[in-house]
Amino acid sequence: MAEDRPAIPEPIKREVRQQCCFGCAICGMPFFQYDHIEEYADVQEHTADNLVLLCPNHHSAKTTKKLSKERIRAAKQKPFNSTRPHTSGFQVEPSQELLTLLGSNVVSGWYPNGKGDHHPIWINGKSYFTIHSDEGWLSVSLAITNDRGEILLAVVRGELMVATGNWDYVYEGDNIKVRAGLGDIILDMNLSDSKVEILKGMFLDRTIDGYVIQDGALLTICEGQNRGVSIGGTARANGFGGWGILNKKAFPDVQAPGGFGFFRSF
Repeated sequence: MAEDRPAIPEPIKREVRQQCCFGCAICGMPFFQYDHIEEYADVQEHTADNLVLLCPNHHSAKTTKKLSKERIRAAKQKPFNSTRPHTSGFQVEPSQELLTLLGSNVVSGWYPNGKGDHHPIWINGKSYFTIHSDEGWLSVSLAITNDRGEILLAVVRGELMVATGNWDYVYEGDNIKVRAGLGDIILDMNLSDSKVEILKGMFLDRTIDGYVIQDGALLTICEGQNRGVSIGGTARANGFGGWGILNKKAFPDVQAPGGFGFFRSF
């Protein structure tokens, strides 16, 4: 009886992700599988040079001999995402129910009439987390940042895109992790059609105002300083949004909308 194929070592998988700029080498989609260009049965080893990221469609095309090894090797040398600031998109489908968790904090009951947008996170006049309703079907937009207010990962009406300048990114099951280095997780979230759960992450603008989520807490940040914390909070059935912040000194012309579950101005 043949031995089971050993798993691809994590350092090799990470090297392949970095080589392919966190997406399918052919189309750039940030939802991918690892594929041996020369079949494992022939080479009997896992090497970064012989591995490539392919989306499910292009993986299937290779398996069914609709996509040649020559085309894949050429794409590995110049991946689709290599000249782009972010990957192409992966569409997360809408749903009719959505669980929304920011650490231990919950946003719910946002559409009494099933219409309009709701803003779980709003910073200085801009929505960094929006829930959209279209005839009762819910999709999300997100702008998740690093500690300098630079976008790490964006979702636009369900379409996920990832910054190619990240050190590492992986989407396994419904879990997404972005790392700034070995052991340095800067984004940990679960994303599916029916759930957005931020376990660790940041929503910050360029003035370093916004929110940091860690260890179950939602920290309110103004000009880089912690100004408050929410643990186990619930923003339910608020007309406009969940958590909002306005730095009146930096944004004197921005008007704060009503209808927040929690709102701070400085």
